[in-house]
Amino acid sequence: MSADSIVYCLENLTDYDQFERLCSDVMNQSGYRDIQPLGGSNDRGRDALHVSRADPDEITIFAYSVRGDWRQKLLNEDCKRIYDEKHELSRLVFVSTASIPSTQKDKVKQEIAKEFGWALELYDLERLRIRLAGDLRHLIAQHPSIFCPPFFPTRGGLSVAESRDTLVIDHHPDDHALATWLARRLQLAGHRVWCYGTAPLAGENPDDSIRALIRHRACRFLPILSASSIADSDFLARCSIASETDELLLPCYATETDVKQLPTKFTKLAFARFSESWADGLSALLECLRATSAVTSFSEEQGRAIALRSYVPEPVVKQVPETVYANTFAVTVPSSIQVCELEMALDEEQQEELRKKWAFVVANATKYLAFEPPPASVRLVKSKRLAGYSWQHYSFKHDQLSTNVVKELVRRSLDVACVNAGLLWCEDRRKFYFPQGTNPLNNLSYVHVDGRKTRVSATGQKSYGSGENAKPFRYQLCPTFRVGQDEAGEWWVTLRIYVRITDLDGKPHEKKGITRRRKKVASNWWNKEWFARTLAIMQALSNGQSEIVIGSGTEELSVSVDPLQWDCPVAIDYAAVDRIGDFQEEIAALRFSDEGDDAGDEGEENND
Repeated sequence: MSADSIVYCLENLTDYDQFERLCSDVMNQSGYRDIQPLGGSNDRGRDALHVSRADPDEITIFAYSVRGDWRQKLLNEDCKRIYDEKHELSRLVFVSTASIPSTQKDKVKQEIAKEFGWALELYDLERLRIRLAGDLRHLIAQHPSIFCPPFFPTRGGLSVAESRDTLVIDHHPDDHALATWLARRLQLAGHRVWCYGTAPLAGENPDDSIRALIRHRACRFLPILSASSIADSDFLARCSIASETDELLLPCYATETDVKQLPTKFTKLAFARFSESWADGLSALLECLRATSAVTSFSEEQGRAIALRSYVPEPVVKQVPETVYANTFAVTVPSSIQVCELEMALDEEQQEELRKKWAFVVANATKYLAFEPPPASVRLVKSKRLAGYSWQHYSFKHDQLSTNVVKELVRRSLDVACVNAGLLWCEDRRKFYFPQGTNPLNNLSYVHVDGRKTRVSATGQKSYGSGENAKPFRYQLCPTFRVGQDEAGEWWVTLRIYVRITDLDGKPHEKKGITRRRKKVASNWWNKEWFARTLAIMQALSNGQSEIVIGSGTEELSVSVDPLQWDCPVAIDYAAVDRIGDFQEEIAALRFSDEGDDAGDEGEENND
């Protein structure tokens, strides 16, 4: 663990949205006062933007990263994206939680200046630490999801790192209505507010917590004075503590109160009176705050949004209907299972060869279970007809659970469909894959759910690395299936897509080689990209028909190529999701991180 708590929190942060805000806050107080945060999924390669007031041609673009491979992110992703988008800029500021050696800083600055003509300014882990440990230390308290306990303790939901930027409202439970209303109104005015009545204090001693906030976070302490509150000795003690700091205590009178019961210093202070009118009391309070130079933390618009969200968080759905699709497909299975008695046992190699033509389950060395009779090349014990049984009426037969037999037969039948469609078998990955070459399976034609006829690639070639170190590799899509049955007895299969990574000779890569290259292929594939490939694969296996069919007549197994769908009364508001889900590309990159190579080696993509 890092000895420095700031470094440790930056190295282990998980709130990527807040990191982006922290970076913009640091930049705002590092010479870029008019910085415009952008971020989100449509930022076109820019996390923030700054245009100089003195010279409009002096444009700075900001890129933030939490990835360890900072050089790859900066050169091959951020710079390339900014260049491709044809943004105008004179300087690029790159902020990263990585530790960057000085020699690498000089080298990358020269590379960017030479290739793109931009000046580069780097803020790495140590430079961020210096700013946050020095003149920007107050930002630590404003980002508690990054600088979190136990390194930076909190009280009542607020960090108690030194940052006097909050109006602390203290009150007796009897005055809850006034206190919470006042808190919302002050938020609307742009102030950062903490209120005893709405703060998360579970497991804490409220008196200790409020005292800590008075010492470390309060720019003004607003006690709500009433007959109930002045009878509370702890409340009065907190007021006395606040009165020891000049211009910290600002009393608010909820009811007509006998000031003779209060300490003498109280009667000499300016106060806001809410006993006759809350609106008049608020006006007096705001005027007092302005007179004593209490700086607002937010604009009026930001304050309004914060106050509103404290009541109702931003909805991510719209009240319009929407059709929802799944990567799941309905299956119709035969009603009976055939019992095939072989004249002699088959070895493992013979079984593997037979599975390319026929779906079966091995009950014992010479007894196979299937939906349809085997190919003519399989020699069976002579009988008038094959024995069979209804799997629906026999839950356990031939030492096998009937539902397990059906599941395996459905999956094995789809393996046969893959062979029939021209897919090849990868012994290393134990999966079928679309072959590389001039085969039409490289570029799959399909009909989308909206009726559009289009194409999508099932194989391709990419490069890993940059410059002279770039090495080409190939990828192929591999369909894998999971079979299930719902409570109504209906069968279905879920298609998941595995991305097979090989060199140019077709040899599969291993472990890190797979993880890093798969990221190059699929890191920008989201639901719509996976869904398009899902539809294309299913239609390729059906040879353009409405169903994948194995067998015939009463022995026919069929899988619909139309995905299961539902009509929902509400729809996802993707604009709201974008506002909430900043750093989506960063998260996507972390999904393909090198942590847990074995998991990355075997992982499949789920486009549910």
